Amino acid sequence: MAAGSSAPELVTAFLGVFITKGDIGISTILGSAIYNLLGICAACGLLSNAVSTLSCWPLFRDCVAYAISIAALLAIIFDNQVYWYEGTLLLLIYGLYVVVLCFDIKINQYIIKKCSPCCTCLAKAIEDRSEQQPLMGWEDEDQPFIRRQSRTDSGIFHEDSGYSQLSLSLHGLSQVCEDPPSVFSMPEADLKRIFWVLSLPIIILLFLTTPDCRRKFWRKYFVITFFMSALWISAFTYILVWMVTITGETLEIPDTVMGLTLLAAGTSIPDTIASVLVARKGKGDMAMSNIVGSNVFDMLCLGVPWLIKTAFINASAPIEVNSRGLTYITIFLNISIVFLFLAVHLNGWKLDRKLGVVCLLLYLGLTTLSVLYELGIIGNNKIRGCGD
Repeated sequence: MAAGSSAPELVTAFLGVFITKGDIGISTILGSAIYNLLGICAACGLLSNAVSTLSCWPLFRDCVAYAISIAALLAIIFDNQVYWYEGTLLLLIYGLYVVVLCFDIKINQYIIKKCSPCCTCLAKAIEDRSEQQPLMGWEDEDQPFIRRQSRTDSGIFHEDSGYSQLSLSLHGLSQVCEDPPSVFSMPEADLKRIFWVLSLPIIILLFLTTPDCRRKFWRKYFVITFFMSALWISAFTYILVWMVTITGETLEIPDTVMGLTLLAAGTSIPDTIASVLVARKGKGDMAMSNIVGSNVFDMLCLGVPWLIKTAFINASAPIEVNSRGLTYITIFLNISIVFLFLAVHLNGWKLDRKLGVVCLLLYLGLTTLSVLYELGIIGNNKIRGCGD
């Protein structure tokens, strides 16, 4: 979920390094990180009627991994230059995070065994945990932690799991055995008809280029559907970045401001939809893992284009970045991580509307301070417009 829903950020990072040659990629990823941590958490709390119970370990693990990534990013951009070994460092951090996930069950058992006597929240989480954790591959039976060996028997792919139902609801696959209705059938509601007519050119273009693997005839060609979808996401993201760059240059708005606001929210739409849907089903751990996990993957989004350009395309010169405002944003991100963990702890490890309101207020405050600094209203930051 984290890697799939972060595809727009990856495309934006490549465009920022190779096409626009500005800070729009890094500012978009950092801006979307603040939005993911606080904005999506606020949306999950405010738009969900169910109160979700959260577990300590997944949130603690992801917050620590992301804090390490942010600290590394701060050290990399502090001198306004990015070298090939610094891009490699981000990739190694993400690789280490994946290794930790591979041995997650054993690490979790060890930490709970050592820390539960002195940490009441961990002991309470074990006793009162009322929902399974399909992302972790755990099953509540005679013993607290049993790793499911079969892929088809795992919680993620089980028919009644939260992720399975999320995938079906996102893609309209509630009736898997039947072909979905035609995309050219006009809706009955007037408002839906207007949107259908406006989006008809895009519908026709996607219909002609992307196989609909929901239908029986195209089910074997799902790999083609995947790559064509990724290609169209890249194309739409390129258009989005180009439009935002032109708008910012015309209005003399810094590219970092555009990345922190419009692009940050726009590229995080998949994360918002996925997290809100699972939160409304009571799967709070899955929603929080997607929120923080997608931010950890975003660090890979920065490391890959940096490494490619500095090591293979232009090895003689480092990548120049404007880090003055971005340095403060990374500090705000660390504050957001600590605040989110403490807020969840003080809220009794529950994802509800009270937590949503608090996260929304902090998100608006941090974003406002970042934008004011980038505009030069506060501090001594020199304004850089899009294309400068």
